Amino acid sequence: MSRLNESERLTMIDLHLPHWSLADALAGGPIVLPIINPDGTPGTYARADLVAQRAAYQTLSDAILALEETTLPALRSERDDIFGIDGTDVDGVWIRLLSYKSLVVARLGARHALARTVPNLGLIRVSDYLNIIERFHTHWLRVNAALPVAAPLVVGPLTAALLLARHATLTAKLKEVSDAELELSVKRADREQLFGDEAAEVREPNSIIARLLQYHATIAGNFPGQPIADTLPRIFPQEAASLPRFDFNWRDLSGGQLKTWLRDPGLNDAAEAHLEEGAVTLNQAYAQGAPVQAQTWAGVTMVGELDVLELRDATGHTIARGRRDTTLAEV
Repeated sequence: MSRLNESERLTMIDLHLPHWSLADALAGGPIVLPIINPDGTPGTYARADLVAQRAAYQTLSDAILALEETTLPALRSERDDIFGIDGTDVDGVWIRLLSYKSLVVARLGARHALARTVPNLGLIRVSDYLNIIERFHTHWLRVNAALPVAAPLVVGPLTAALLLARHATLTAKLKEVSDAELELSVKRADREQLFGDEAAEVREPNSIIARLLQYHATIAGNFPGQPIADTLPRIFPQEAASLPRFDFNWRDLSGGQLKTWLRDPGLNDAAEAHLEEGAVTLNQAYAQGAPVQAQTWAGVTMVGELDVLELRDATGHTIARGRRDTTLAEV
């Protein structure tokens, strides 16, 4: 449950760098922290190491931004272009499948069994793209078998073979999207581990936060009552010792959808609901209203309990944390 939002993190580090420079220049400096390296050997950590970790954090943030704003939107657009953005997209499969039934009826007659068993497009979701194409392709092969060999069914520019080729192209594109989504999740997790804005018991000991906490302790211990100790920049924002709690419950709607509902804690500054489940991190707008409010989340597959449900203000700070109450009735 992070206390610093993304826009505050580099600023917080940048406030410590000049402070460390001043501390290095004092009698007793430079400040070098004794540490244990990841391989278990003893090591040291100085201001230059904080600069290096800041650069690594920036690199991860840049890569995440590129995935979020460029790579994934482009891949998802290419994926949807293959199937069709909607039923009017002339370059997609969707518009051709809308015409499929009428052409089957025209070729075989309305009384033919194949004309009466044409697959239905149903609810079209990304997760259904391949299944829809597979069902139509299987049916199409049977239609062609019922027609003269020299005159197979053609729907605009689309043949059964070309539909199968679209399936192969779409399969490859879906994997590209999935791989990029996994890469994004891993990089987000790597960035969180590097920064260390987590509970103390799970915080990586070589994270930026862990090192800055050690720096604070060193400065306070070496220079008690001196200006350098009194001017230590804050690591975490000022917040109440105990945040308000609210009750919530959830239900898995299947298909990657999750419904949550929560008892509104009556906080006027609540601006968004924040959910975490494994590597998935989602936000949606929240407005004070009904005593119990419901949210629907896409792209969430539940494993065990929900990790986190919070309310945050407009700046991204957590202002209330949820605890599950299985008796809270669904709305």
